[in-house]
Amino acid sequence: MLQKSMSPRAGAARTRLAAVLLLLAAVVGFGAVGAVGAADDGAGADLVLPTDDATVALGKAKFGEKCGGFCHGAGGKGGRAPCLICGRFKHGDRNAQLVGNITNGIAGTAMGAFGEAYTKDEIVAIVAFLRSEQRRKDEAARRDEQKLMENHE
Repeated sequence: MLQKSMSPRAGAARTRLAAVLLLLAAVVGFGAVGAVGAADDGAGADLVLPTDDATVALGKAKFGEKCGGFCHGAGGKGGRAPCLICGRFKHGDRNAQLVGNITNGIAGTAMGAFGEAYTKDEIVAIVAFLRSEQRRKDEAARRDEQKLMENHE
């Protein structure tokens, strides 16, 4: 694989930028995690999302404002951008990672940062909504599979 050589000045600038982004991600990410539930403690714990109807409704509304119509489709089913309720993610599938991806964006992709457009609680609500939709989709698939099995008995 060929690599383009980079001038020392460009390389240093890229390194500084990466360091600043990493620091920003750590600060914003820890703030978002601490605001809601258990952070990743190294033992496999993940951000605990609220599941109350008001939070899920807020997440649905906020998702509809900027995420659903243009990029991720209605209800997060996919469109120009990936499905967010299918359970397959390239850039982290844990709740805290999804919050970080929405907050900071994903470098090298069309996924922009929404940490200034939404509060931490609103971003957590968006993830809570997406997880709720994913559960609904998974439950519907299980019911359909059970019906199919019952029809073949």
